[in-house]
Parts: sequence; C-alpha cells; structure tokens
Amino acid sequence: MVALAAVMMGAKLAGAQAVAGVGDDAIPLPRGGYRFVLGGMWNDYRAVFTPGGATGKRDLLSTLATDNLGVNLLPQLGAAQTSLRQLTGNSSFVLSLGTLEAAGEVRQSIAPLSVDYGITKRVSVRILVPYVESRDASQLVLNRTGAAANVGRNPALVGNGAAARAANGAVLTQIESARTALTDELSRCENVAATGCDAIRANPAGAQALLARAQQTRSNLLTVYGGSTGAGAPVVPTLGSTLHSAVVAAIGALRTDFNAYGIASIAESAQPAPATTVLGPGSIGTVVGDTSFGVGYQRLGDTRRAGIGDVDLTATVLLFDTFKGDQLRRLLAPTRGLRSNVTVGWRFGTAGADRTEDAFDVPIGEGANALLVRSTTDVLLNKSAWMSATVRAIMPMADRMAVVVPFRDEATTFASPVSVADAQRTLGNRLEVELAPRIAVGQFFGLSAAYLVRHWGADVIDATDPSSITLRAQRAEVPARTLSAAGFGVTFSTLASYARGRSRFPAEVMYTHTMPLAASGATLPAVSSDRLELRIYTGFPRR
Repeated sequence: MVALAAVMMGAKLAGAQAVAGVGDDAIPLPRGGYRFVLGGMWNDYRAVFTPGGATGKRDLLSTLATDNLGVNLLPQLGAAQTSLRQLTGNSSFVLSLGTLEAAGEVRQSIAPLSVDYGITKRVSVRILVPYVESRDASQLVLNRTGAAANVGRNPALVGNGAAARAANGAVLTQIESARTALTDELSRCENVAATGCDAIRANPAGAQALLARAQQTRSNLLTVYGGSTGAGAPVVPTLGSTLHSAVVAAIGALRTDFNAYGIASIAESAQPAPATTVLGPGSIGTVVGDTSFGVGYQRLGDTRRAGIGDVDLTATVLLFDTFKGDQLRRLLAPTRGLRSNVTVGWRFGTAGADRTEDAFDVPIGEGANALLVRSTTDVLLNKSAWMSATVRAIMPMADRMAVVVPFRDEATTFASPVSVADAQRTLGNRLEVELAPRIAVGQFFGLSAAYLVRHWGADVIDATDPSSITLRAQRAEVPARTLSAAGFGVTFSTLASYARGRSRFPAEVMYTHTMPLAASGATLPAVSSDRLELRIYTGFPRR
C-alpha cells in the first residue's frame, strides 16, 4: 500500500478531471452513449442516535435488556404479579422470567443496477433497479443460565394440560365448598336455638373476614393458575420454589381457619399445579409468539427479506457547462470550469411495506411513490482539484399500508397484543445537501471526500383499529429529524486513457465508505455504509 501511494502521488497530473469522483456529479453523458452501473452497497448499524442527543448513541435494543423480564416489558403479566403478591403476602414481589439479553444489529445489502442513456450531449435518462436483501441479526436471549426466573410455564398450557387444569379446578372447588359451608353455618347460627355455633358466635367478624379472604384467594388462584376449563397466566411459580411454597402455605392457612369452624372441605394435599418447565435461552420466541402472553408476533429477530426495492426513473438536463458537453475537452484540457445540471424523476414504491407479523422487520425500501428532484454543480479549481455540491429533494406521496396497533416504540415492543390495522401514511419530505471535494492523482486515480446533511420531515400515520370499540382511530407521528455524515472514496478510471486511445475499455471503479456523525430530532439509526461500484461506458469518444 505504501508503494502504491508513492506511485500515485508521484504520477504526472493529467488534464482537467481525468478521474471522476464518487457519488453525484454534473458530468454529462455523450450523445448516444450508455453507462451501465453494477455494484454493491452494504449498510450496517448496531446503535441509534438518541433524540436530542446530537452525538449521543445507545445500543440497538438496549431498552429491552433487563435483569428481570416481567411487568416492566410485559405489562400483560401485571394481574398475575398482583395476585401472587396477595397470595403470598409479599407486597414487593417482582415476577421474573429471568434476565433478557438484547443485542441488536441490522444488515442490508443492495445490488443496484442502473442504465443511463445520453439522448443528447445535454439530456440523459436513467433507470435504477435495486435488488435489496435486508436482515435483522438481532439476538435476544432469555434466562441464559435457566436459574434466574421465579416462574415457569403454566402446565395448563403445556400439552393438553388436562391434569394441571384438573388439579387447579379441584383447589378452587374445595375453597368454594368451604365458603358455601361457612356461609350456611353463619345463616344457621343466626337462630339463637341453633347448637354447635360457639366458634361463630365467639367471633362472627372473623368468620366474615375468612369468607372474604377465601374469595380473594380463590380469585387470585384463578387469575394465576386457571381453573378446570382454562389456564390463567402464562407463567406460574415453579415446583419446589419458595414462591410456590408460599402459595401452598396460604391455602394451608385457609384450611386451618376453616377447620376451626368445623369445615374440612379443603384437603391436606390441596395445591395448584406448579410449573415444571422454566423458559430458557431459546424461549423468547415463545413469549412473543404465544397468544397467552398477549403479544402475538410470529417472528422475532434473525429474519431476512429480499427482493426488488424502490425503482427510480429520472431525466437529467445539463444547464451550464464550461466544456459545452465535450467529453474530450473535459478529460484532457487543463483548465478551470463550471457546470451544473438538474434531475427530475419518479420513484416507484415497489418495495412493499413492513411485515406486521415480524417485530423487528427491516423493509427493503419505503414502498412509497415519490417525486425526485436533484441538482449538482461542479466547480473545477485546477487541473487536479474540483468540488461537487448536490441538493436532493424527495417528496413522497401519501399511501395506505397495514400497520401494527397500538403504535409502539422499541421499549414497548411487547407491551400489548398485536392487532393489524389499515392506515394512511404520509411521509415527510426529504432534503439532502452534500459537499464533495475531489482530487485527481494522475490519469487513473482519484480521491474524494464528502459531508452530507440529510433532513426528514415529520412522518404521520393515521390508523383505524378494527379491534377497538372505544378508540377506533390512532395516530402516530415521527418528528422531523436531521442526520449528518461524512465519507471518503477512491476511484480508478480508464476514461482519460481511453480518450487518448491507450485503453481498450472506458470504465470506472469506485469505493466509498460513509459514517454517521450526529443526529437530532427523533431516534435515528447510526448507519455505516460501504459501496463498491463499476461503471462501464459505450459510445464514449476517443481521440
């Protein structure tokens, strides 16, 4: 590499713009000429910029990582946690499925195929068709050691669950029988002539309190474990655990208190069916996919999509050019210059929308039709140095799409059942400004840099939720946000050599690396990109 750099730096500087730079420029195509572009772009990010944090970042999915997966991320388990607190008398009990490790990563590869055709030396057209493969490589690991959870899978939901439901139903029936018997005794003992009522008459308030406590215990057991006809919560205390022992002790206390009134409906062995299986490292998919947990996604992480992305069709007009569209003069004449063009086109939203069944779906495009406008101006400073300034505007059209409601962010991914609704999507306008200084090193090589500022207007989604009775319409808005990025690139070109008759093929090879610098507004992915591009020309003039 050192030797190559020395050769490049020592090479004789050729004429103006012997080598183009990476990215957009205002260089026209020759009349009747084609430019075929093949390449690959690889986008990757593992972090996001936080709102209002400028350069502040956090790891992707970091808001899902927790020492105790429970009501914090699955508020649907709140009723079970409350019931277990009341059953055990422990008001600070925290239901936990164990630790949840979350490491997010998104990868995307794009193979753009574009063809440019020069209608005249000032007017050209282009069609760009990208083949996109996107992958969510996120990893979520639940309860890695298998020992961090204080609850396990409700056996009433494992297999046919008949034995567990029978055991749970028996406990509920026995408690209800005891309540009925005590209620009858209270009624009977209202008669002053009734006998065997000493315990009740000694403490009638205690008997009433026992009825209330038994009813509350029965309700809590039904909420957590379920009954003879159905399961309760998706998770219950595990066999042999302190938590399960506390539940059994609560039932035993009821038995003792009812026995004091001569009621022996609750058996010595009465207890609900405990969990014998804890959710382990591969179980997070079960948590978010099983409807008993109240989430309902079909996929979670490590998913892949591939297909044709959004297709662009554009036309470019050269507004001004010091070289008057003369390719040989541009490549060989050592002079200063200026040129500017404008591009107008249409984006066909062929990529399709998000997959609603996938919690971390990575789309292969926005899937929205859009008006495209771009203008680039090149300022040639001398025979080796020049600069391009580009302004791009994208104006998406409103469309309709399927969305998951209620709307959620990363931290509330699992917080409510998935419901799919029809929505109108209005994406905000996009505006980009890019400055790219360039330098030619000899007639074959070029170096480029770039500074980019990209702004997204606010995106609005208005959805109608068919599952909601009280709240039919829902609205989500992603605030306007801005991202700045920097890049550098290297170009190898045979155009100048071909124009001199020294090379057989007119072609360019370009490599670009782009890195994010800062962001503001809403959460934005910190995407790093690498791009490799091959441009092949036909109909190119030579001397």
